[in-house]
Amino acid sequence: MGRKKLGKPRRTRAAATYTLRQLRPPGALYDEWVEVQRGFDASYALADDRLDEASRDLMVRLARLGPRYGRQVPLAALSLDMAIEIGKVALTTGDDQGMILPLAELGARFGLPAASEDVRAGLHELHAAGALLVEEHEDVLMLRCVVGRPDRPGGRWIMDGDPDAAAVPGVCIPHQARDELPPDQFGAFAYMQAQRAKRQEPDPEEYGAFDGVNGSDHARQLFAAIRATGWLDRKDCETCPAARLCTRPADSS
Repeated sequence: MGRKKLGKPRRTRAAATYTLRQLRPPGALYDEWVEVQRGFDASYALADDRLDEASRDLMVRLARLGPRYGRQVPLAALSLDMAIEIGKVALTTGDDQGMILPLAELGARFGLPAASEDVRAGLHELHAAGALLVEEHEDVLMLRCVVGRPDRPGGRWIMDGDPDAAAVPGVCIPHQARDELPPDQFGAFAYMQAQRAKRQEPDPEEYGAFDGVNGSDHARQLFAAIRATGWLDRKDCETCPAARLCTRPADSS
């Protein structure tokens, strides 16, 4: 009777992650991208008398936004950054209509602190993650909430107001969780809710490979800690359709 040959343990491959550029968001503002070199410093541009003010301003924005967008900055991000500064940003209401909101009120709808720089950083964080996209209508920049982000290039983006949006499972990431949970647990909580929205179980092997997570055992510990807090069953309101992005009509209760 022959001896059974033992093979090597099968390694679990982490799910692929894609950049915003690879997922190809819809819209003209995502047709142009700027590659920002690692460690890019705009100080030389500020000291270069040959550059005009607009060029210097662009260099400063790219230096700030490059790390946030994985060194691939879309025209949409530059347009958003400028619109935030002048305070002319609108939020769509799901029917191709929008309303221009004060920056603090706009940030509050996304669970962000009221300080202008916190709102700027938070909106870019959500945009870079594909949680909201940028459109331009009659020279007004508009934010549209993403209800379903594609898992891979070529997939479909489902936006708030689309006919299929109602079929996407609604999950909530209450903004209070950011204040009450330690950073490592909040990250795990957001990941678990994102998996729930895709009708998938949280994968400790996948999450264990994320920055700041020390392997699958650490991921399992974080998942257990979140389940014990009860945050998975909490939400800001009964009509919350898309994580912590509040897109409910103004007259809803």
